[in-house]
Amino acid sequence: MKKYALSLIILFLVISCSLESKFSLPNDENINPELIGEWYNEKENDEKLTIIEHGKKTYKLLIKSKEKIDEIISFSKTIKGFGIMNLKTDYKNKITNVFYGFKVKGNTLMVYEVNEKLRNKEFKSQTELLEFFNENINRENFFINPTELIRK
Repeated sequence: MKKYALSLIILFLVISCSLESKFSLPNDENINPELIGEWYNEKENDEKLTIIEHGKKTYKLLIKSKEKIDEIISFSKTIKGFGIMNLKTDYKNKITNVFYGFKVKGNTLMVYEVNEKLRNKEFKSQTELLEFFNENINRENFFINPTELIRK
């Protein structure tokens, strides 16, 4: 799964192992300028993730793979010092929020799936989703399948 994380984003995360919900996290933080730029998966040379500002609190992700470019609107949220990216996907006219952890260090962006197996029920509200993150984010197995992207 690690090798294909960027490819999964390209496929609008339909088959992703990352946590999904019809509810989003609160979008109450300004963009993180460290995320802005072009990111490459060195193992998949034909893939590129471009993150651009799409307002004060949202990003537009442009995902290029094999002559195809997809767009996803997202935002970031910091919970207990951890960066979470909330991607809004539209599949068959259904909006789904997909969650990834991230960490930027210099020219490296580490992206992690949020372990969907830690959820034992569907979230009934944004409050329940946020409680799930606050209660579980420090668990060793909360972030899984790391993928390293390099800024060029």
